Amino acid sequence: MGKKLTEEYHSKFSDLLGALDLFELSTEDPIPLETWIGVAQALADASGYRFVLQTTVLESLADSPGTYRTVGYRGVASAKPSLFVKSDSL
Repeated sequence: MGKKLTEEYHSKFSDLLGALDLFELSTEDPIPLETWIGVAQALADASGYRFVLQTTVLESLADSPGTYRTVGYRGVASAKPSLFVKSDSL
């Protein structure tokens, strides 16, 4: 299941990042974490919000092979806005 999701989103985001000339479409490798961190940082800077990249922890179901359930999340990286940050001390 995880591989299927990775392939599905790899294709969608590869197309998007390829259209922006940020990713080589001919490669089969997943989009590097550094790229996601860069995208999260750009979104954080543009919006003023903090972004957290997480991975889902899955557990296989004994009675249904190939089926998984979410048992938790784990933080992978975060991005805080670095532009236009309001300072408390003036």
